[in-house]
Amino acid sequence: MIVRIPANGLEVEGELIIPKNANGLVIFAHGSGSSRHSPRNMLVAQELRQNNLGTLLVDLLSVDEDSDYQNRFNIALLAERRTVCS
Repeated sequence: MIVRIPANGLEVEGELIIPKNANGLVIFAHGSGSSRHSPRNMLVAQELRQNNLGTLLVDLLSVDEDSDYQNRFNIALLAERRTVCS
């Protein structure tokens, strides 16, 4: 399920999947050149779900923000977004 999380005037997108009988939730917060669409991240999330853990893969930057390479290293912005998404 695609979720939208309010983050200081905009929304960041994530993919939330919670298997039946989940024992917890793992949040993947992407912002430094990786994304929730990364095959590696999707594979890790799939393995976690097979072990009864829910996953939320969330991009901390909007598409427009990510197009500015410097935003990927804006620690203050990424930390603020991570706080909102946790």
